[in-house]
Amino acid sequence: MEPDKSRNFLWLALKVGGGVLLLLLLLFGGLITYVTLEKRRYDRLTDTHDLKQRAVSMGEGYVAERRNAALVIGITQRSKRAVLGFGRVSATNAVPPDAQTLFEIGSVTKVFTAIALARLDLDAKMRVADTLRASLPEKVVLPPALEPVTLLQLATHTAGLPRLPGNLDLSPGNLANPYAKYRAEDLHQYLATAKPNNPPGKLRDYSNVGFALLGHVLSVKTGQPYEELVREAVLLPWGMTNTTLRPNEAQRRQLTPGHSPKGDEVPSWDFEVFAPAGGFRSCAGDLLQFIEANLSDAEGLPSRALVESRRARRVGEAGEFPLGWQSEVLLQDGMTIFWHNGGTGGYACFIGLNRERQIGVIVLANYGDAMAGRFDVDKVGMDLLKLGSRIALE
Repeated sequence: MEPDKSRNFLWLALKVGGGVLLLLLLLFGGLITYVTLEKRRYDRLTDTHDLKQRAVSMGEGYVAERRNAALVIGITQRSKRAVLGFGRVSATNAVPPDAQTLFEIGSVTKVFTAIALARLDLDAKMRVADTLRASLPEKVVLPPALEPVTLLQLATHTAGLPRLPGNLDLSPGNLANPYAKYRAEDLHQYLATAKPNNPPGKLRDYSNVGFALLGHVLSVKTGQPYEELVREAVLLPWGMTNTTLRPNEAQRRQLTPGHSPKGDEVPSWDFEVFAPAGGFRSCAGDLLQFIEANLSDAEGLPSRALVESRRARRVGEAGEFPLGWQSEVLLQDGMTIFWHNGGTGGYACFIGLNRERQIGVIVLANYGDAMAGRFDVDKVGMDLLKLGSRIALE
């Protein structure tokens, strides 16, 4: 899971849209100036039919700064696709990565977990309004402050839970694979004495443990393994055959090695009860299938679950939020985008879409940039989303 913040507009603009310029303007009280400049810059865009070439320039720039980097950019725009691979699959394989190359996708997994919840709600097997106390066995001890927390609050980061549980081993020796040994019994032990940061529904506060708990609840309540719930709600309907928690031998050969921000190869991350917060591996081909399903107006239960996950819902005083997704109304044209990023020790990922302009972007990299506070992958993805709403692929 990435150390990304649950970003408000200013953070997103600082990391993605304006960098040093925005920081300077803010220091001098110039937010209005920045907004005006950004809107004017966007309004001046004409369709130069070169979005693909712009993506090539961004991708080449990314890998040029990183030894043995692998980067894949996928764009879907009004029924046309482009998949662009940069760098090399590994230190011993100079072939560029492609649509089937696997990457860890970290917290993009949370979107799948939320869609599994939406599907169970549509099937009347569970309800987003269900509380933790009603959803977990009585033997699982909950402090009074957590008993009324709802699945909706978990799926929107408004439950008040911290980012990580207090009993997660973050010692230096465990950081190479921090979630591998954290099991359901550890989560239950944490819950027994957990102290929320905020009252449920009060504020939005990004929580990895909240999504681990959500996926655990879905599995306990239905009696189905978490991965099976995601397979039924997301993977099977959209033909995502290379998206998995536990790669088989053939898939392991497709996984590009991860790298630390300094360029050293690092081991993959493994997950037990934390899998719903960040455990999936995937590839550009599968993720483009998923993005295109979200851009479509198809009927049927699987598509309805996607619609329900994107629907903004009022959550107490915190505001209105979709399930799992991050969403932003961009300055340009008031467009709404849905996005999420992900990061593990050796990988970074971004997915995003704009239904109004029928554009979707995915970016996959085998460098754990977020561990060093770098969000270059996010910037590439967000820039391409904005450009792609005005500029055609070719």
